[in-house]
Amino acid sequence: MEEMWNGLSNAASVAQLIGVDALGLVSKILQAARAARQNRRDCEHLANRAGMLAELLPRLRDPEAARPLAGLGDTLAEAHDLIVSCQGRGRAHEFFTASRKAEQFRDVERKIDSYLLLFPVISHIEIARRLDGVVAPQPSSHSQTTQLQEGDKEFTLAEITAATNNFAVVLSDGDSGTVYRGRLRDGQEVAVKRLKPGRRGAEDAFGTELAILAPLRHDHIVRLLGRCAEAGERVVVTAYASNGSLRDHLHGRRASPSSSPVTASWEARVRALLGAARAVEHLHRRAVPLVIHRGVASSSVLLDAAWAPRLTGFGAAVWRAAGVESQPVEPVAGAAAGGYADPEYLSTGRVKPASDVYSLGVVMLEALTGNPPVVTVWEEGSKSMATMTLASSALPSIQAGRLVDVLDRRPAAAPTAWQLQPLELVASTAARCLWLHGDNRPAISEVVANLEQALELICRHGHF
Repeated sequence: MEEMWNGLSNAASVAQLIGVDALGLVSKILQAARAARQNRRDCEHLANRAGMLAELLPRLRDPEAARPLAGLGDTLAEAHDLIVSCQGRGRAHEFFTASRKAEQFRDVERKIDSYLLLFPVISHIEIARRLDGVVAPQPSSHSQTTQLQEGDKEFTLAEITAATNNFAVVLSDGDSGTVYRGRLRDGQEVAVKRLKPGRRGAEDAFGTELAILAPLRHDHIVRLLGRCAEAGERVVVTAYASNGSLRDHLHGRRASPSSSPVTASWEARVRALLGAARAVEHLHRRAVPLVIHRGVASSSVLLDAAWAPRLTGFGAAVWRAAGVESQPVEPVAGAAAGGYADPEYLSTGRVKPASDVYSLGVVMLEALTGNPPVVTVWEEGSKSMATMTLASSALPSIQAGRLVDVLDRRPAAAPTAWQLQPLELVASTAARCLWLHGDNRPAISEVVANLEQALELICRHGHF
């Protein structure tokens, strides 16, 4: 709320962009909602939606990109008048107008939501126009030492080259780009993702990733620090996670019980899973607009210096369409081979929040078994080795109540009954996340609740 009130101080610049004192109207809406006597909950909810607009409006910079907001003033005025109408009258009048008022509130909320959904599109347009050189970065009146807003730093290619020592240290390499370790002039360590040139759709993916990641603020989501678009280079700069990824500690280069608490401790593993689940919950339920990640994997769960998990890998993320259960989005190339992709999404081409829940279920199985998402097993029928997904190989034992048959023994060689209790809760939750039909999977909020309960049991029994 404090950020919103800070935003109200920028009313003049916002009014100049969209042609109406929108922030002034939001201020009136907030004041009117406090004085409402009828439909108080509806008034508060509508005021909260208007407050979201007040947080986003000060970020507008480009008048051309802001043109779709031309009718926003009329909608805010309608919202204000509706809330003011709830400040008086008696109970009899309230009874006879309740149904009509409820419909009015729904109508105005739908209008405000339609504007909220425009902001990521506008942000994408502004980024694209900058990349094309149409809109030059606005000069700042502040000194060079003034700290810029996070996610709004425009790095030069020379700064990026110096920070990475000419792209010397590779952290990871994927289809969309390579991530390098870097250090800024002020000493801050960063991760520098350099998009691979010539990749189909790379320019659009770059703009979309920036637009989605820039407004996200959450303890378990990696923080965007800035970007570079110069001389054909497209670079995304984020906070550095010094302890690598969950994948590294489960079956990668850091998977040593003597040096990794994640490898040696069930508590550390469940904490990592819980942080990732909370990040996905934020994307599905609280981000404005809502986001479907489409890339949840053990490699996209980073661990910072304090071993706190942070979700990254937003290159394939999409905004969730309002009012629909699923939406058509072409699956990422090669997704089926990775072992994380929702089979329902692959077969229908329609993604939904449950697709992220499926991927998170695979990560939960990785943490429980210590195995990668695609494993090699002995096939008795053909008398040869064959590859299969971790879900296919581990779920039969879990569903039969034999978790110990597939459980990773590095944290505890012979787990006791009370140690198995929280792990069985994690396993049963993972099994439900991996149902073939998305409608049968638990909501992400239920996954979070179950992981919280599992962690509580672990801590209660000695932090094993």
